[in-house]
Amino acid sequence: MKNLFHFAILIPLASASLYACDHEEGEGVPAGYEDVVYGGATTDEALAAFLAATEASPPANVASQAPTLTSPMAGALPASTIPTFSWLVGASSRLTPPAPPALLRAEPRDEPLLAPLAALLGPVRAAHAHGTPFTGYATWLVVSSDTDPKLARVFTSETSWKPTDSVWARITAAKAPITVELQGAQLVDNRIDMDGGPFQGSKTTFTITP
Repeated sequence: MKNLFHFAILIPLASASLYACDHEEGEGVPAGYEDVVYGGATTDEALAAFLAATEASPPANVASQAPTLTSPMAGALPASTIPTFSWLVGASSRLTPPAPPALLRAEPRDEPLLAPLAALLGPVRAAHAHGTPFTGYATWLVVSSDTDPKLARVFTSETSWKPTDSVWARITAAKAPITVELQGAQLVDNRIDMDGGPFQGSKTTFTITP
């Protein structure tokens, strides 16, 4: 009986250690992308999947799936006013994955009494290092100049972005024309969906005026 008690104590401790190790291995933003600003519900795991896909092959030119900057228009931007960059995604983009057919939806069931123990004894589950895995359309926005390819980089599920004071100061300090480039992709659980991109979006050039 004493041995059984010790065994019961060790199970959760061992399981916790396994989960902690798995968690640590999955943490961290992709190397070289520590400066990226995340918006909406995006995660660094989703960004890693997006970057891997763009490195494997160039983003596809599919107008119906591409993010296109709508505001501000190309031209001059006054340094004294921080703009909000807004864009639209092609009308046929699947911004929200379709719901599964009603017959395939699992009905909620009461959890068996021994379910927690079964979970502990079962295989190690994948740990999502930063909360809920991202599902949806994500936009990759890069502000660059001829001398600095990463004045600002944003990965967001939203369709607008306004630089912070410090980021805008860095952009205006470039004292050169800047380009705002958009790319996008549809992800499911932090992975690029089948036929989900990445897609090449618009490139817009601005000049910063005093």
